[in-house]
Amino acid sequence: MSTIVPTSRGLTRRLLVVLAPAALVGLGLGCQGFVTGSSNASGKASGISAADVLGAGQAVACPELVSGGSVLSAKFDANAQINAKVAAFVQAAKDLRAVAGQVEVEVETACKKMGADLGMAPNELAAVDGPAGGAKGACAALSVKIQGILAGGVSVEASYEPPKCEVNASAKASCEGTCEVEVDPGEIVASCEPAKLSGTCEGTCQGQCQGTCNGQCAGECSAKDAQGNCVGSCSGECKGSCSGTCHARCEGTWKAPKCEGSVRPPSVDADCKASCKARAEITSQCTKPSLDLKASANTAAVGKLLASASVHVPALLVAQFKLGRQAAGEIATLVRLGSDLSGRLEGAGNRAIACVSAAASAVVEASASINVSVQASASVSGKVGASI
Repeated sequence: MSTIVPTSRGLTRRLLVVLAPAALVGLGLGCQGFVTGSSNASGKASGISAADVLGAGQAVACPELVSGGSVLSAKFDANAQINAKVAAFVQAAKDLRAVAGQVEVEVETACKKMGADLGMAPNELAAVDGPAGGAKGACAALSVKIQGILAGGVSVEASYEPPKCEVNASAKASCEGTCEVEVDPGEIVASCEPAKLSGTCEGTCQGQCQGTCNGQCAGECSAKDAQGNCVGSCSGECKGSCSGTCHARCEGTWKAPKCEGSVRPPSVDADCKASCKARAEITSQCTKPSLDLKASANTAAVGKLLASASVHVPALLVAQFKLGRQAAGEIATLVRLGSDLSGRLEGAGNRAIACVSAAASAVVEASASINVSVQASASVSGKVGASI
């Protein structure tokens, strides 16, 4: 058990250290009550749609960001490795966008329910302008109400076990599976030095034949036909069809080409894998803690506050736990990838580039929305002595 009795001022200072950097304004929240990674998590308690988190221009540039279902099988580029890289990042951005909407819903709902329990009118808990305005408006008004109830030196002590979060292993595995891209045979043939290229030649082999050479052999041939053509193994260069492995040159179609020392299929893209790891954190599942509150005064208003906070503050604590302990590093990775990925798409088509740009903007905007929701939740939980 942990007992935490922070001042609201100290709590604010600590959260600013975590939340202030632009690269850390993201949170992945998936839990009982905070279900993330779903394409349906687009509504908000205040009636604001997902388009407020994801700009309409971004949705036009990359429809996959707002479409239903998985993005991992979408076609963004003809190059398999680029396609996997883009698909994984867009999927992670889409999941984070869903988290942004869901977190605001949960935080706003918790603050509104607490406010109603304390006798506040709905108009007192109205949304304000800006990212996560529903959560910010409701929680700010509730925080002022709690401060009034605890006026006169009333203190509250909170005891609870921190939330427990489990990474979404299946989401990670399915995503990383798409990152394992087999190198295209045509790329192997094009990039390999002729002297190091080998494989079965469906055509005419003009190189060493490891098998039966049917044609001219510039070397010793183990068997020849009546016309003097080689029909056996050739110790030198074979100019003809090769029933075994042809080395160096093939006038026809290479089958299962190999390049010694320079191409090693399958290959796993690091950016693709990083997006998958971030996605697994974003869609993790968390348990809500049981909260025990004790106050230094026993008035009717304080009693109502403790009863309501015991029910609704645990959801707020999950938000803070996920940001400060679980997902901060992975969200920072997504922000970094959004900034850097365009420089790693050499040779990519316009569609891939447009979707990466749109997804990068979505990550920044969704993360900013989450940042506001989490700060709003902390402004309430801190008033009753509960924080992460």
